[in-house]
Amino acid sequence: MRNGEEVKSLFFDVCSNGNMESYDLLYKLMCTKLIHFSAAIIGSFHMAEEVVSDVFIMLWQKRERLSNVRNPLMYIYVCTRNLSLNALSQRKKHVDYETLDRDALAMAPDIEHRIISTEVAQIIEKAIRELPTRCQLIFRLVKIDGLSYKEVAELLEISTKTVDAQLAVAIKKLSSAIRLSMPNDLLSAYFQLR
Repeated sequence: MRNGEEVKSLFFDVCSNGNMESYDLLYKLMCTKLIHFSAAIIGSFHMAEEVVSDVFIMLWQKRERLSNVRNPLMYIYVCTRNLSLNALSQRKKHVDYETLDRDALAMAPDIEHRIISTEVAQIIEKAIRELPTRCQLIFRLVKIDGLSYKEVAELLEISTKTVDAQLAVAIKKLSSAIRLSMPNDLLSAYFQLR
């Protein structure tokens, strides 16, 4: 089951049935990604953990009224963004995505389950960390968190063309950086297993 479909299934089970097990699974599935997203905005992992906790408390409290939400993944990300902005400052309504906390954007640990080796994961993560901040955020939201271009555009309040352009830049830079830093034997082995 794709991440978005799993989120949708768990979300609706929580909202329709008040299923605490689904609530726990939803939290475990999204927690790390949301904390990194929030921390990139706020600049503090401690505050981000509180924000994500508040998002899930709110979700549980309002669960019966949320069964009509069409895109639960996007809904949870928008709630996280909004609570992060509130935590950052009551007056600040716009985030400069160029100045986000790069360390907070660090890849969630589950990436290694999808990659053949820790060495490859480290090379890829290093290349991702070298991307411009906004580009890195967009890459992670689309390619790692599984949001669509449209969802990322709505979430970051930018156009889908900007998302597409930033993703193209990210992929071009990552391809180049990975080719340059990955030993030829490891690169060959990686692509043969694909």
